[in-house]
Parts: sequence; structure tokens; C-alpha cells
Amino acid sequence: MVQQQGIVKGDVLQRITGIGLILGAILLVIFSVLGPRVSDPSKTQEVLQKLGDHEVLAQVCALLLAVGFWAVMVGAAGIYRSISAGAGAAWARLGFYGILVGAAMWSITYALNMATAGAAANWLAAPAAGQATAYSVAASLYAGALSVETMSIIETWLALVFLGIGMALSAVYPRWMGWVGIVLGIVTVAAVGIIMAFAGPGSTIQVTFLVLSLLTTLLVLVVGIWVARKAW
Repeated sequence: MVQQQGIVKGDVLQRITGIGLILGAILLVIFSVLGPRVSDPSKTQEVLQKLGDHEVLAQVCALLLAVGFWAVMVGAAGIYRSISAGAGAAWARLGFYGILVGAAMWSITYALNMATAGAAANWLAAPAAGQATAYSVAASLYAGALSVETMSIIETWLALVFLGIGMALSAVYPRWMGWVGIVLGIVTVAAVGIIMAFAGPGSTIQVTFLVLSLLTTLLVLVVGIWVARKAW
């Protein structure tokens, strides 16, 4: 049976889509802002000091940020299912599969962040004789988290480009929504993901990513509200 094109009022999946996108956007904004951070993420010792001093907060924020990505993933499923005709359907499918992979990668990133915060707290509490070893463990976890985060950024925002193309080519969503997603995806991959992959993290990249991720989250919220109004 062919899935009906568009968003039908009362459709349970589309209602869940709206809720997922709205909830995901709210969680991502709140816990991105609340999470402990330093001005320059390339300074490993300062980062670990901050995480160790705010272990519980860092772990709670990491967990709820992961939940936020899961909620967005649920919302992306509804977007993909609502576009069932034309070239847009193929691009929307690619975008949704990319979001699935991205959500898994962000889950790994935030799991490593939680482990890093715990290891950083152990380092700060370790006796003098064991501090070098404890620091090495925490620094290794932090390096691993950064590596996975870099690939997560590239993969997730590339998926946003695909999903945006699907939305722009469809007759379901306003074309501007798709084009905003395409532009944000390309800029984020080029200005943040690729640079981080070769040059590592830095204060400028951190600010750039913060701005672009907030704009992306705003788009997610707007799409969520638009879908919810259509479905309820």
C-alpha cells in the first residue's frame, strides 16, 4: 500500500513527528546552554578541570542532549513518510537514514562525554601518585569524544542537506524550509565539520558551531510547530 503524500489531520505519526521535533529542539537548546564549557576546547586540561568540577551537570546534560537527538530522529521519520512521491521521496529517504546514523553517533559521543566527566572527576580526586594515570585516562576519553563528535557533525548536517532537498522538491512543505536546511547543512559541514577533522577544535570553531547549531535547532522547532498545526 502506498503511503499517502502529505500531512493528514489526525494522523498519529505526524502528531508524534510534531511533538518529537518540538521536544528535541527544546532539549537541544536548553542543555547545550546549560552544559559546562570552556572558551577554547583545544585546551584539554582546562576542559577536564571544568568537567570534573561539574561532573553531575555534565553527565545530565549529555544524557538529555542524546534524548534530544532521539526525539529529532522520531520527527525525521514523519517527514520522510510524508514525502512519498517524486524525486523528493528519494532524497527524504536518504536524509532520514542519515539522521538515524547521526543519532547513533551522537549517542556514542554523549556516552563518551559522560565517561569523560566521570574520569575527570576521578583525576581531580586522585592522590598525587595516581594523578598522571588518571589524567591520561580522562584525556584519552576526551580525545575519543572529540573525534566521534567531528564525524557526527559531518554526518548529521549532510543528512540535513539530503532531507532539505527532499522537502524543497516536495509539494508537502514550504520550499523555504528545505532551502534553509540545505544551506545550514552545507555551511556547517564546510565551516565546522571539515575544519575540525583536520585542524581540531578551537574557540572560533566552537562559536561558529554554536551559532549554526542554534539556527538549525530553530529550524527544527519551526518545522515541528508547522507539522503539529497541520496534524492536530
